[in-house]
Amino acid sequence: MEKYSELSFNIVNNLLRIQKDDVISISGEIHNGENSKDSLIELPLIEELAVAIRKRNAFPILEISTENLKKRFFAEMPDEIFSIPPNYYKNWINSISSFIEIGWESFSSDYKKTSDKQINQFKESTKAILRYLFEQKKKLIFLNFPTYELADYIGSDFETLKNTYLNAVSCNYNLLKIYAEEHEEEFFSYSNYKIISHSELLSIKILREKMELYAGDTSVHQITFIPTGIIEFPVKRESINGIFFAEKIYYKDKTYNNVKIKFEDGTVRYIVFKEDKKGNFHLQTELINSGEECSLTIGFNKDITSYTNFFSYDRCIDGNISIKFFDRNNNPIFISNMNAEIKKRL
Repeated sequence: MEKYSELSFNIVNNLLRIQKDDVISISGEIHNGENSKDSLIELPLIEELAVAIRKRNAFPILEISTENLKKRFFAEMPDEIFSIPPNYYKNWINSISSFIEIGWESFSSDYKKTSDKQINQFKESTKAILRYLFEQKKKLIFLNFPTYELADYIGSDFETLKNTYLNAVSCNYNLLKIYAEEHEEEFFSYSNYKIISHSELLSIKILREKMELYAGDTSVHQITFIPTGIIEFPVKRESINGIFFAEKIYYKDKTYNNVKIKFEDGTVRYIVFKEDKKGNFHLQTELINSGEECSLTIGFNKDITSYTNFFSYDRCIDGNISIKFFDRNNNPIFISNMNAEIKKRL
């Protein structure tokens, strides 16, 4: 409980910088599905956040759902429920200063038990809400809080996952911004780089003028994903040449270890998997057919020191180098190496 109290103070005072009379929405979930191990796992953090917000003379509003209720909405609601949201959502957004989303499912889950039509309608509805959030300049924080379900989803140990999370999110955000500025200065003046991973060499060209720094600075970004601590550059796809040795590849709910990928002018020529596992062929197909859009991500959060199998945490590891691609359905594919070295290419 003490850890949650420290974390909540840090988020409220140092990340969001909540002001007097702000109204803060806190969204969480009771995990009451048939396989849930701890239905109330998010509630202690929700309570601590509410107390920390109230201590700032601001007003917390708790928006609690349940896992079973979410499933029933998809199973029993008529299709029109998932269409563009009514004015109720706009009125709700207008009344809130900032939004805190506790869980990870809202943007990581595949909603596997729903129809394609419902998924598409739900996504369109969510896009409309996000558009209005942007228009009204509201802050949205995804806390990505780990649960047993997340640990099962990514094949990780829950206690390790939780401890990594707490260390990473309870970081000194002012110090993280200093690291961000150091990275910005290092990469801003040059475009061509080589990445050395396990003696393999990959050449890339970044669009340095379009770099994005994510260091927990909510004055810059309306939407913040926690943990944070990354610098991201768009990459000219046709500039990618050579071999990247990926210690990890993250795709949907699967993690692949030690994969070698050969690029020629941005095209994937071949992929070598060290492990023979289900999903290899599908990943290979999606990487070969991935769209032109891709980006280079460099992590610099010194409070994450080891892989968890969850890209949303691991991309922030200090020194982790990832390249993000997208499959034909716009799902991200992260290829990552924590021990790679990046150098200017002369």
